[in-house]
Amino acid sequence: MEVSNGVRVDAQLCTTDPDIYAAGDVANAFHPLLGTHIRIEHWANALHQPQAAARAMLGQAVSYDRLPYFFTDQYDLGMEYVGRHEASDELTIRGSLEERNFRAYWSAADGHVTAAMHVNDWDAIDPMRELVEAGGTL
Repeated sequence: MEVSNGVRVDAQLCTTDPDIYAAGDVANAFHPLLGTHIRIEHWANALHQPQAAARAMLGQAVSYDRLPYFFTDQYDLGMEYVGRHEASDELTIRGSLEERNFRAYWSAADGHVTAAMHVNDWDAIDPMRELVEAGGTL
């Protein structure tokens, strides 16, 4: 098996050995929407990737294309992030940094939103995820 920042797998979570699949923290999976391999060490991947791997093992057409996601609570701050931004993406903040309640959006040069995050704006992540998935603009 190829190992490069984890066990390298394709979009079906299959390794270079067609009889071995990998999922969760160890998997450096090709993401079909992002067009690159990505390794996410968060329980959300460990929860969702095994279902896709099992379907692939059963011969079903499957591609793990769930956007990268994490959440964390840090004292009085709650945050959720979805997508994947590059250092060159433009950051737009909506809300109040001072009040610690805001949404952050990263946009590529062509204007489409590549990632989004909120701080203490609960119930905001679903529409933010939809915007990123759709490749929408602000």
